[in-house]
Amino acid sequence: HEARLRARLEEGLAALDGVTVHSRAARRTPTLLVTLDGRRTEDAYRFLAGRNVHAPSGHFYALEASRHLGLGDTGGLRVGLACYTSDDDVDRLLDGLADFLKETPAAR
Repeated sequence: HEARLRARLEEGLAALDGVTVHSRAARRTPTLLVTLDGRRTEDAYRFLAGRNVHAPSGHFYALEASRHLGLGDTGGLRVGLACYTSDDDVDRLLDGLADFLKETPAAR
């Protein structure tokens, strides 16, 4: 279930301009680390929270890994799936991110 949702989520994220997925290991938990070109993931977190989507922002106690990935001290947006996550949840996340990207101009 989680692997199917993760594949669906990754496909949806790939279709969004300006989204980078940093977690690509072949074997991993169904959790993705995402950044948004020219936009603060803290802002995306607040925007999504207003749509009942929990996708926190930060380095998640992996500061050195965040720096190594070039994400600095701020990290990225953490998207996790679980056994109770539904297709509707994935749709709500993807729709929310698409709206955030449309409504929030990228910094130049």
